[in-house]
Amino acid sequence: MSRRSKVNVALVVTLLVLALTMAMPAVAADGKLTIVHVNDVHGHIEPFTRSGAKEEVGALAKMAVYVEGLRKENANILLLSAGDMIHGTNVVNLFGGLPMVEIMNHMGFDAMALGNHEFNYGQEQLIKLAQAAKFPFLSANVVRDDGAVFIDDCAIFNIGGVKVGVFGLSPIETPILTHPKDVIGLKFVDPAEISAKMVDTLAGQADIIVCLSHLGYDADKDLAAAVPGIDIIVGGHSHTTLVEPAVVGDAIIVQTGDWAEHVGVLNVEVAGGKVASFDGGLVQMTADAPAPAADSPVGAALAAYKNALADKMAVEVGRTEVPLDGERAHVRTGTTNLANLICDAMLEATGADVVIANGGGIRASIKAGDITLGDIYTVLPFDNTLFAIELTGDRIVAALEHGLSAYPAQTGGFSHVAGMTVKFDPEKPAGSRVVEVLVAGQPIVADKLYILGTNDFLAAGGDGYVWFTESNPVFSSGAMLRDILAEYIEARGTVVAPAEIRIQIVK
Repeated sequence: MSRRSKVNVALVVTLLVLALTMAMPAVAADGKLTIVHVNDVHGHIEPFTRSGAKEEVGALAKMAVYVEGLRKENANILLLSAGDMIHGTNVVNLFGGLPMVEIMNHMGFDAMALGNHEFNYGQEQLIKLAQAAKFPFLSANVVRDDGAVFIDDCAIFNIGGVKVGVFGLSPIETPILTHPKDVIGLKFVDPAEISAKMVDTLAGQADIIVCLSHLGYDADKDLAAAVPGIDIIVGGHSHTTLVEPAVVGDAIIVQTGDWAEHVGVLNVEVAGGKVASFDGGLVQMTADAPAPAADSPVGAALAAYKNALADKMAVEVGRTEVPLDGERAHVRTGTTNLANLICDAMLEATGADVVIANGGGIRASIKAGDITLGDIYTVLPFDNTLFAIELTGDRIVAALEHGLSAYPAQTGGFSHVAGMTVKFDPEKPAGSRVVEVLVAGQPIVADKLYILGTNDFLAAGGDGYVWFTESNPVFSSGAMLRDILAEYIEARGTVVAPAEIRIQIVK
């Protein structure tokens, strides 16, 4: 055999060995690790009180102390979030999500799935936050129009000698769960299809595979049944409180509820590169759970952002030459200029045909003169978000009938509108009072579909607006109504609040 032949043979053998090595699965490992997880925190860094409860619970700041304590006892910790972290409270929203990312950095998070609310600030800000994070944002099923993955799809971690492959999933309904402008140029691909590909990709590189899923518990169970090879699903989106891990097929499914009231802890023993045993559950961040020290990284960051928030509340966003009427007795029985202003802001933000809002959401007036951000937050103190739904004309009329049914009694469900005018006769029986509805100056058409802007409370049937729950959703922006109003006023400088009577009494 010639020297050249020997070289060629050696080269072939080398390439064959290399190919076989690459195709072979990772060396099966033995070890123990603890997955600490959370989901749907929605900006809740500080403790909060649940409706109807007496004591504060949560949130991420207390979780930080708990995780720090765990790490002193156990070095093999993987800290994960299943998404919807960076939007939802004033201290987070007003700084574009950065406070949450900074505190997650201090806590040493390893990865986070992209939830639908991660898109609320738009793609440009989301990318900036991903760059600021010291951990990857993951979503394998969000792709650009050209097929490229929008952000990281997966990551591999070595925890105590066990290689853990983690990939993320985002809800395919995200385009209607955020403002459409936030997802321009993006496609949300079938999670099961993508998961099967991710399992194939990670199988040769990792001992166990973890799916960070922001799909919801029911979808997670379907995914576990449809896609073999996923060992653990750390879930979110449905705000399901799983007191202990569930098992579907070979997959372990966990989820913590929301707002970091609970921290999930899943202890996993791996033998031969497979999950041999596990145990876990939830740990509640109770009122007496320790908060971070003022001089700790988390405590210092939170204090700095709270001080900055106070400064922002004092910032002037515009001016009004006349008082803006948000008095309780007025907004619960009739049209006011402030209610009109709020509805107009909603109409512009949604691009809807009409808007219906409830008087009970308006809690204060604004004096003539400069308008501060704090004034707006006092007027709209609730965490109501912007919705757009598709509804037929007859259902819109039925909703208006409901909103006017208690008149002249004060009710939080009293209807305020934009894009239309309404005439009603209060002497007629409730449910038959509406005499005329004009949309853009034309009579409303019973069987025509209209896009209606409203808030999340009414969209869910709040104040008895059950017709909205039977609608076709257009989008749920996640944007707070108070932020929408602030932006609307700021864009105009001196605001001229419409004083026309949009809900008119006739006899």
